[in-house]
Amino acid sequence: MLDEHCTDEALIAYTRALLAEYPWPPAGESSRTAAALLDRLRARRQFALLAELADRVARRAPQDAHVRRLQAQALIETGQPSAAIDVIQAVLRKVEARSREWAELNGLLGRAFKQIFIDARKALDATDLAALQNAVRAYRKPREADPSNTWHAINLVAVAACAERMHLRRAPRVDFRALARAILASPPTSDAWDAATRAEAHLALGELDELEEQIRRFLAHDAIDAFAVASTLRQFEQVWELGQCGERSRVLLDAMRARLLGLPGGRCDLSLRELLQSQQAGTAPNARLEAILGTDGTRSYRWWQAGLRSASSVASIRTGLDERIGTGFLVAPGEFGVAAAGALLLTNFHVVNAQGSAGALRAEDASIVFEAVEPAAQYGVKRIVWSSPVDRHDATLIELDGPPPANLEALSIARRLPVRPEDGPSRVYVIGHTGGGGLEFSFQDNELLDHEGPRDNRFDATPCRLHYRAPTEKGNSGSPVFNAADWKVIALHHAGGTLSRLNGKPDTYPANEGIALLSIISAMRAG
Repeated sequence: MLDEHCTDEALIAYTRALLAEYPWPPAGESSRTAAALLDRLRARRQFALLAELADRVARRAPQDAHVRRLQAQALIETGQPSAAIDVIQAVLRKVEARSREWAELNGLLGRAFKQIFIDARKALDATDLAALQNAVRAYRKPREADPSNTWHAINLVAVAACAERMHLRRAPRVDFRALARAILASPPTSDAWDAATRAEAHLALGELDELEEQIRRFLAHDAIDAFAVASTLRQFEQVWELGQCGERSRVLLDAMRARLLGLPGGRCDLSLRELLQSQQAGTAPNARLEAILGTDGTRSYRWWQAGLRSASSVASIRTGLDERIGTGFLVAPGEFGVAAAGALLLTNFHVVNAQGSAGALRAEDASIVFEAVEPAAQYGVKRIVWSSPVDRHDATLIELDGPPPANLEALSIARRLPVRPEDGPSRVYVIGHTGGGGLEFSFQDNELLDHEGPRDNRFDATPCRLHYRAPTEKGNSGSPVFNAADWKVIALHHAGGTLSRLNGKPDTYPANEGIALLSIISAMRAG
């Protein structure tokens, strides 16, 4: 079994190797070994692999409720709550009533129905209201069977409070305030989930000072993982709608986002509204922020705010029909040795080039929008300053047809690449427009897998590739890749898929690829 602190790459490679050994686990081997690995995948939010492995194990151990529950968890997290409900209900018919697994399965059943209700609450119909009723029923059963089941109770509080805010007269009756007080009256534990549960209970009672204290306690816990933080953040965002409760509450959401992004497997997707709210929340008084978050939490929060400021300089690139097809970002003319009256934007050759080759837009057909600053203003391409084809640097440097929005700065470029994995773990971050569709800013934590950077840091015109983990989607082409320390750009993202390993290493792996900015600058200066 892998070490508890292994890298994401090692965990994924180990899991894929096991999946290749069909059937797995071997006949006669306990599915407990598999369950431990499934738990690890959940903690790192590797839900696609979790679903695949859980399905494989369930073929050997169809009666293992723990494995089937994790399979259902993966289905929910990958947007398939209805399929998860089918799995859970089948397993519930076979487990002992009032057992621990029975309680966990009912809680997850409530989670699936809750997600269906939350996803549809802007246009509810009878089916969606039934999902709310089923969520309440599923959460209520374990709580009534054993009052120590506080996570079921707090979810009952959350969905009932949500229904009250929505003025749903047909919602099941739950005295959620009394239930919140009962939760707070129970003895506290040292578990991280206890702090998150108590935070929700205080919010239900309108006790914001106590809410802040419990969030601080939760984020400072040394045992939390990306799954725990993402689950708690989702609950406060989607069910409690904490982002609509004023600046004081939005600071807490950003504190959670900062903590999440600093953990392996962390990812935050922000709408334009959420991005602007987060940027505004960054003006919270320092003393209050430190009182809520502590010194380490405040440092993480400031780091997150620096990332948000960087997002303002990231633009979407659109077609004449307003379809987002890629991303670009502002760079300083001096970095590239260019004299330019307008702002400079760097993107991929396969997004924009002069000929419209490689499936790209022609320069005259491209519109550039800085959606975090001026979403209604569109820039055109004054000229293409320099480009390099897909099989080289896959880069196009554009001069815009006007000055950039006020107070918008070019992104800073790092003077060296992070250390290679053999010299120590490194992480990088990608900001782009997810999916190329609805406006959303994606902040992703990526494990740096390898790079071709010269040891002496002397770059030439040869393309220098970086490989990093985590999925990026259509629309992220042309995104900046940042280092982890101070949000300086190290690469231009351009591709993803099953790639050959770098530096002469054998085999392939799933990875994303960026081209080092220093090699792009060297190529341009070399003519």
